[in-house]
Amino acid sequence: MSTAEAMTRFSTVDAALEGLRVMRREPMAVLYWVGVWAVALTAIAAIRLLTGSTPQHAPATHLSVFQRYGPWAMVLAPAVLALWVMTTATVYRAVLRPGEHGWHLFKLGPDEARIAILSAAETVLIALLGGVPAYLLLVLLNPVFELAPGFSRITAIVGFVLTILIDMWLAVRLSLAPAQTFYARGFPFGDYWGFARGHYWRLLASYMLVALEVLVFLSVSVIVGGSVTAVGAALSSWQGGGLLRRALLWLLVPTAAFLFGIFWVVPLTLVCGCQAYALRIIIAMRPPAPAPGPAAA
Repeated sequence: MSTAEAMTRFSTVDAALEGLRVMRREPMAVLYWVGVWAVALTAIAAIRLLTGSTPQHAPATHLSVFQRYGPWAMVLAPAVLALWVMTTATVYRAVLRPGEHGWHLFKLGPDEARIAILSAAETVLIALLGGVPAYLLLVLLNPVFELAPGFSRITAIVGFVLTILIDMWLAVRLSLAPAQTFYARGFPFGDYWGFARGHYWRLLASYMLVALEVLVFLSVSVIVGGSVTAVGAALSSWQGGGLLRRALLWLLVPTAAFLFGIFWVVPLTLVCGCQAYALRIIIAMRPPAPAPGPAAA
């Protein structure tokens, strides 16, 4: 899209396709990102094997996933978070600062630190206040439950839908906060809420298109991953083969790591590319600041 077009309209399709454009425009950079993830995930898998595993009957909870790594979980969890933050910042940099030296490299600098701090703050706020809309709706709808108990099921369904709509509205309105933080090289608290005003439906449509892209990608990933798993299972059960069997099994290790890297990088690129594009267009659509008046005599 040209600069003149960017000044006049927000295209939901262009926003949703920005991540794909980044991957098409900079394939070697994307391969580098995938490679970093692959190496990191391979190291995590190696640590997982060295530290043993939980019993098969252990409940599959988020806590048990970390318990499998024992004391290494205190290192591995921040490592995955750092990779996520670096990928997010690098995709923002690819869209918003493509001319910056070394934009494609993973870094741990002030930009990444601010995104990490904001993400941590958002996580805490969601944990503390995430149920507030549902609670307020329950208070508002409680008289309906008392006056018309026969409609309690319909009222509960309406309340559930309204809760989803309110949470979705809040999420979309604040979805550009990480990109704003990156662009401003700071925390523009006064601009987080009002920045997306007037662009809710376009942003929502863009995110729905990105969700469709991610769904297609995940469907293909399931097919490819299932094929690799089937090959691995066949090689593991192969009684003969000797050296060839071991060589093929070792070849599957970097293949699986590379596929897992793609599994993380592609969705992040699609989402963050959309956010960065939306930020850039909304900024371009804003009217220019008025020029300062003449100084008083």
